Amino acid sequence: MKQCINCMSRLPRKEVSDVAWCHLCEPCLRVVADQMKLLHDRPSGVSVQIYQCGWCGTARSCGIGFQTRCLVCLDDRSVPDPAVQRIARRLDLSGTWRENSEVIAATTVKIRLAQHEQPGWTVLATDMHGLPWTGFRWLTKSHGTWGRDDETGEVRQLRKRSTAESDLLFLVRYGKVLKFGRGNQDRVRGHVRHGAVPVLVLSAPGQEVALAKERLKRLHRGDLLSLRTPVDLFAVLPDGEDVTDRFG
Repeated sequence: MKQCINCMSRLPRKEVSDVAWCHLCEPCLRVVADQMKLLHDRPSGVSVQIYQCGWCGTARSCGIGFQTRCLVCLDDRSVPDPAVQRIARRLDLSGTWRENSEVIAATTVKIRLAQHEQPGWTVLATDMHGLPWTGFRWLTKSHGTWGRDDETGEVRQLRKRSTAESDLLFLVRYGKVLKFGRGNQDRVRGHVRHGAVPVLVLSAPGQEVALAKERLKRLHRGDLLSLRTPVDLFAVLPDGEDVTDRFG
């Protein structure tokens, strides 16, 4: 027996399909049959396609021969995931369970895209195991994050930018959610490009920034927080220089 991740029905293996790394029953598969529209077919000759959700516009990469669906949108057959609802309560989200789930998934996707931002490239799509149902990456399986060269138009897979030379500790706001992290100017600008509003950005030597971020993670048990949560970057990085104006 297998369980449909969308409606939680338990069915014989032959009655479920593998969709977006998870099991989906036939009725749930029919609901999203025309959801995804093809944008790019085998970019750079790689056996990957990039689709865009016709419901919300979010793009997702998918290997040839696989089936996929939107990273963000749930549907009328979806049922609440208790773990995601616990996250929603921690973030003080006030919408319906479906609205809260989609806010968390959308924020997770934007953060993932921002981590791959680099000069001269437009990030197009990513793929994350577990979404849209879990609200966060479940396993590391992925068809990759893809971008387009702004000069040549070439579409190819992008690698996550290293944080080895990170000299910025930042706090940004994605709608109703706060996110802190460390990175360089490209990382912070990537978050802004994907809709984040800079709250505070501090500059300091990389080792101090790394230690400060670890202190924040211990204090808050995660890097996504409610707007009501007091986050004091100066408390963990007292000698940091405020450079927020660079990203306004």
